[in-house]
Amino acid sequence: MEFKQIAGIVAGIPHMTSAQGEIIYSLVRNSNISNILELGFAHGVSTCYMAAALQAKGGGKIMTIDRMQAKEREPSIHDLLEKTKLDKYIDIIFANKTYNWELMKLIEENTKDGVCQPQFDFCFLDGAHNFEIDCAAFFLADKLLKPGAYLLLDDLFWTYDSSPSLKNTDFVRQMDDEERNIPHIKKLFDLVIMQHPDYTDFKVEGEWAWARKKPGAKDASAKINLEEIYGNASVGSILKNAFKKLKTRKAYH
Repeated sequence: MEFKQIAGIVAGIPHMTSAQGEIIYSLVRNSNISNILELGFAHGVSTCYMAAALQAKGGGKIMTIDRMQAKEREPSIHDLLEKTKLDKYIDIIFANKTYNWELMKLIEENTKDGVCQPQFDFCFLDGAHNFEIDCAAFFLADKLLKPGAYLLLDDLFWTYDSSPSLKNTDFVRQMDDEERNIPHIKKLFDLVIMQHPDYTDFKVEGEWAWARKKPGAKDASAKINLEEIYGNASVGSILKNAFKKLKTRKAYH
């Protein structure tokens, strides 16, 4: 499916803009990425962009995980898949609490002789936006990422205090001012991922932060030119909408 076609189908559905969708579509379509792990899908817009890219290049699979509450979204990921007919490229998991339990099970399923066999070329982390949950998710996902795989984090500057849907909940009121006002994903990126010895090629663009797991000596995974990916897409509105999106975003805890 071409980009304009999928963009037309998901237009106006939160939480990924068409400019962001063009970036992630181009990334998947114009690279050797074929096995994708997505943590947090909300309505499934980002999932559909990536699945459309997989279809366009002839194959691949997305393992996408979100909480049970995602079933209640309107439209839901199932509604979008009915429209797009891209379901063959997507495996959906609804977690009872967070994706970390499901990641544990994936690690267990892919462990042989005490070693986890990595499965994924790309991980898009866009779920809890909570340091404790997503720090654990990073270390668990790392075991499932192949050498040379890419990691993308969304909502780098999002805070609980900036969220209209969460700031007045009991969960957030119990936090101290520091925890409410600090962007958790930025702390994860700055203090954990960028300092991790196995990660490199860091890039921040608007709300998005990129990193690459270092390739092994025998790894054939080609390095992706992110500058070219951004350059070939209409990225102007990404920066324009970077903070606008934060005010409408719904994260889970």
